[in-house]
Amino acid sequence: MFADILDNLPRCRFTNMQMSLVLRFAKALGAPNVPTLKGLRKMQRELQSACFKEPLKVKSFLGNIFYVNDIRDTIARDFANPAVAPKIELFPEEVDDGTPISEIWQAERWKEYAPDQLTPMFSRGSRQFWIEELTLCKDGTFVIPLSFVKCNGVLSAYVRLVSCVSGGLFHCTHDSAVEVIAVDNLERDYTELVNALEEGLAGGFSWTVASRGTIPPMPNPKRAALEIDEDTDLAVVMVDVYQDDTSGNVSKQFDKHIVTCIRNGCLPGRTLQQQYHCHCVSSSQHASSPETLAAIRDQLKSTESKPVRCYNVHTKRKMAIILRAPSLPADNPQQSEEASHIGCNANFPCRKCVWGGTTINKTSEKIFHDCHLPLNIKRSATQIRNQLLEQLRLATRGDLKTIKESWTATGTKDKVTVYWIEQALAEFASVRAREPAASIDEISAHVQTWLDAQPGDKMNPLLDITGLDPSYRARRTTNPSQDTPVEILHTVLLGVMKYIWHFMNTKQWSDADRCLLAIRLQSMDLSGLTVPPIRAAYMMQYRNALIGKHFKTLMQTLTLHVHNIGTPEQFVLIKSAGDLGTRLWIPEIDDMDLYLKDLEIAIANLLDAFDAVDPLRILVKIKLHLLAHLPDDIRRFGPAIRFSTEIFESCNAIFRSCSVRSNRLAPSRDIARKFASMERVKHLLSGGFWLEPKKKVWVQAGAAARKILIDDPVFQRHLGWTPPQAIQCGVVRLPSEKKEPAVLWQSTKASSYWQDVLGTAPDPQSMWRLALTIVARNGDVVRRRSWVFARQSGEYILGRVAEILVGSETLVTLERFICTNTLHVDYVWPVVRRPHGTEITQDDIASFIIVAPSDIQFICPVQHDCRHGQCKPAVAGKERQEREETTRDVSFIKHTDDDHYIMNMSGFHNFMELRRILPPSLTTLTPLHADREAFHRETAVKAQDLRMSNREKAAAKRRANTADKKRLAAIAAAEATEAGDPDEQEQALEGSEDEFDEDDDGDDDRDWVPPAKVTTMPRKVQPHRQGRNSTS
Repeated sequence: MFADILDNLPRCRFTNMQMSLVLRFAKALGAPNVPTLKGLRKMQRELQSACFKEPLKVKSFLGNIFYVNDIRDTIARDFANPAVAPKIELFPEEVDDGTPISEIWQAERWKEYAPDQLTPMFSRGSRQFWIEELTLCKDGTFVIPLSFVKCNGVLSAYVRLVSCVSGGLFHCTHDSAVEVIAVDNLERDYTELVNALEEGLAGGFSWTVASRGTIPPMPNPKRAALEIDEDTDLAVVMVDVYQDDTSGNVSKQFDKHIVTCIRNGCLPGRTLQQQYHCHCVSSSQHASSPETLAAIRDQLKSTESKPVRCYNVHTKRKMAIILRAPSLPADNPQQSEEASHIGCNANFPCRKCVWGGTTINKTSEKIFHDCHLPLNIKRSATQIRNQLLEQLRLATRGDLKTIKESWTATGTKDKVTVYWIEQALAEFASVRAREPAASIDEISAHVQTWLDAQPGDKMNPLLDITGLDPSYRARRTTNPSQDTPVEILHTVLLGVMKYIWHFMNTKQWSDADRCLLAIRLQSMDLSGLTVPPIRAAYMMQYRNALIGKHFKTLMQTLTLHVHNIGTPEQFVLIKSAGDLGTRLWIPEIDDMDLYLKDLEIAIANLLDAFDAVDPLRILVKIKLHLLAHLPDDIRRFGPAIRFSTEIFESCNAIFRSCSVRSNRLAPSRDIARKFASMERVKHLLSGGFWLEPKKKVWVQAGAAARKILIDDPVFQRHLGWTPPQAIQCGVVRLPSEKKEPAVLWQSTKASSYWQDVLGTAPDPQSMWRLALTIVARNGDVVRRRSWVFARQSGEYILGRVAEILVGSETLVTLERFICTNTLHVDYVWPVVRRPHGTEITQDDIASFIIVAPSDIQFICPVQHDCRHGQCKPAVAGKERQEREETTRDVSFIKHTDDDHYIMNMSGFHNFMELRRILPPSLTTLTPLHADREAFHRETAVKAQDLRMSNREKAAAKRRANTADKKRLAAIAAAEATEAGDPDEQEQALEGSEDEFDEDDDGDDDRDWVPPAKVTTMPRKVQPHRQGRNSTS
């Protein structure tokens, strides 16, 4: 068993040779029943075939072969897994104002589905309550459930009231009242009610004439169509489908694979952040993204007519599940491809709306202003489908020119359609060559008939997934342009923050500035931030190779450290990025409308700050424009971190470890098999059930196997599983008694500030230990000198932890500070300071206060106001290398005082907690410009001037390059003449021809980006130049 587990750890993969060596060591150490490697592989194949299915072989419509693990089985295993099934949420939830929204089912996306596209029933005991079926309530009222939803956590139903006219005659029309009732009020389901009515009434029951056009067929047609019996529940499960192009190599040599992952979208967002719930299902070197998505689409659609049968370990009932895909998380290029969009460099670069135009037009006042807004004219599935059909129609007429114009004019270009366009154009040319006398219409009809007869999809397969279009009443298919939410990892961290970092490093900071910034960053107090230790020297040395975690740290810290090394406009830009980050990396939203209003201001401030620094940046970087669409996506899908792809990106290492251990003869099959094997081990160790093939009963692994995952944190960590843990407020961690022995009560700070309201003071001779950390009420680990908010007598108190005492009880001494209602003049963040003399004497505010562990609420990010204090670097010690001190000095920022601080409102951690306890005037943003349209008109003029200036510089550079080429060619010709070689002379003269027209100022409609500078040497020092680009 342990050998099988060891061979299937996602983060610790072994080759056959290594596994054989492990087994050899186990046998040499005397372990019993150690199998050979061949025996282990045989056992794994038998267990895999008994519990799970083999990967499915798929041949795409383009003829490529790849393998896919069945996502239907993957989701079915979640219901049979006792660690997962209780967490699955099957119904959308409606919450009252003021109730936090943290999950996608609390947002609008699920509610956009038609009621019959969501879970249409629920069971209670032997009763099954379905929508569109007559039901009896406990108070004797007859109703017809229209949909099932949760209202503030209570499963409820929207019902239409039915009146009993007389006997078995019922009346219900569209005018009948609709109410919301808890499902606990439903007493008899349709089957039981019909049986009772038929027993009491000879003719059963019937509807009035006026009702017959309103009443749906009863019983619900899905009962018979999907073969749902009384022992089976029907549920609809949401699945997030992710794709990315990932290298299959560990080295820098790129080996592109299209990797597909899924996750169960019915699980809580916090749970989905565990790697355990990210399922890799497919990879291929040959098949494109649409080809693999077509296979996923087929599996999704098949569940609509043949639901997946499984076992729900939570309800102990059989299940039939239908799969839907409400969202398509990915990076921006992949989402553009999924939305049949041409890409970010097009005239119309946005996949979500129709903003755009030519490069000249984009700098016009109106279009430039529109770039900062989410246009109301959004792309739709109908529009995309019609444009693709028109392109195919034009291809049947051989009109490639108009097709290209359509790509440019609409931004709609689909990979699958492009393939069939090429085929149709080739067929058109073939027919025209055979029948030159045939008219265009005749040839077009022939090509259309030929095209219709070809198997496979003719356009994006995502346009054919049921139920993903917000306007479901008009159409019930996918709208990938709107169901690809803006992803904050690639758009904000690897987009906005990366642009700022690159701009400051290339346009503003000198080496001395970077050195000062590194010292400031390294000196920063990180106690209130959940970021890894800052390696400032590394970040400066490799400033062009930073990754997401570095930019997340910089977004939370950079604002506090760029004073005196940047312009005011650049400071506003960096601060605006921090203000936006804190409003995106939040786990829940208290008030959606107020939150989105504040978020829109944050986005507007960032875009306007970018305009002040670089007016052209928003026109060439689509990620900036996409920020304007974020509020709409958050309203539909919930907090932005819920559709972030960081957890999917973390699985790339697992994929690579499987890829490099394939023999490369059938990599897609080998990788899919290993994915399936790892899923099997996770399922078995979690106590998951599977259907025993011979006895046809649901069984699970033994208690010893299940205990491994429950008790062993090493295996939990390797399998990406984090067990649920209750917050243990007040738990402390003590240092070793040898390092910090116990002290007398009278030697502690708490003894000097003890108050009678706290009770009797401890014995002065009692012994107390000084703890290192303590757990706050929200689970934060509080250390010495951490900044915290505590609560005593209903009042929030800000303080810095002076000491944590453990004796007869646990006490925390706080050095008290005041979070004022004053905003910092530069940062516009709350000012923090020590209590003044009058506050101490008149308001009785003590310098130190003793609180109980339960009073500590959470940590908060407070930083010294070095800008006000003009703090400078100073030598603080020697640099340590290899755990030893060197002779190299280390400098840190030396604070000029210990009184003036500032609340860092760009810190992600506990930002929502701060907003709940601080006055709105301290946390609500104000727009940078009251009249944004006027500001954008001014900036558009600057953008036009800057664009013309850039074009003139590019043209001048091209002319200079041409002159250099002529000069070097002349030198080469002269040297050839001296050598007397006419062939060399002729070749040199040929090389002197201008590559660009000297008078060409660039008539194209795009800003020209100069290539990297190449120094051309005389021919006599480049003897092999002609052969550099040869195919040999």
